[in-house]
Amino acid sequence: MLTIGVMGLGSIAQKAYLPVYAQMQDQVQWLLSTRDEDKLQQLSKQYGLAAAGNSLEALDAKQLDAVMIHTPTETHYQYVKHFLEKGIHVFVDKPLATDMGQVNELYDLAESQHVMLTVGFNRRFAPMIQDLAQVADKTGVRVDKNRIDALDDTKHALWDLFIHPVDTALMLAGYPEKPNTRYAVHTTSDGQLQQASVTFTAPGIRGEAGIDLQAGTNLEEAQVASPSGIQRVQNLDQLVVYGRGGASQTFAPNWQPMLETRGFASMVQAFVQAVADPDSKNPVSPATSQLAHAVVADLVNQIQE
Repeated sequence: MLTIGVMGLGSIAQKAYLPVYAQMQDQVQWLLSTRDEDKLQQLSKQYGLAAAGNSLEALDAKQLDAVMIHTPTETHYQYVKHFLEKGIHVFVDKPLATDMGQVNELYDLAESQHVMLTVGFNRRFAPMIQDLAQVADKTGVRVDKNRIDALDDTKHALWDLFIHPVDTALMLAGYPEKPNTRYAVHTTSDGQLQQASVTFTAPGIRGEAGIDLQAGTNLEEAQVASPSGIQRVQNLDQLVVYGRGGASQTFAPNWQPMLETRGFASMVQAFVQAVADPDSKNPVSPATSQLAHAVVADLVNQIQE
């Protein structure tokens, strides 16, 4: 059985990961760690998972096969580097870092240590997004994330929120090498992000990713176009296919858990399987992750110039 540490037990860990970990205890001994001792004991009891302690040193004392890092973004570089240097496989929430020099450094370190560094792009594993990825001869891709009155610091919103539609659009376009990109950003006078978009082109395909933080609704859409028609996924659980014969609609099965619909369960399972099998490939390949980070970094750099 694998032993995997879990570092950070904030809202994302509680909503998206701990329920998945609790269902995988036949494969993994999960060891929880957070600085908040009360939270550590409460969540350990709630999910039936072991508590490793409330310090980095406590995790270091364990014989870990891998570690899941769910701490704030600004700590990712420090903690990821720490465990990679110890030769431990690392899973970390997106973004890996907000500096491309650090992103590339960490991937180079993982390669030199012969361990995996996996970034948590859950939408890649959502069943309906995977269906869109299988559409043949795609000519166009568009992914949008809309929020109700959710203005946010521009740099934070681009790295924390916009990276998801960017990565999904690149995935659906087949991760084109060196795409030609154009950016647009709208902010308030005090630096709050309202809207942003990136358009990229590559041979035979055009893609676009957008975010609107004052859209009046919470709606996420991913669309692909091909000679056979248009397919659109809304909120990861509804697929509409528009063809010459009309439109058809499909919903995620009622019995399918939400964390499966949103890709979290499959993503964690893929990482665990890759850790268990030395011959397995990284479920989120370094090159594709670096491409998504680079697109966001380019946009942030243009704003700061």
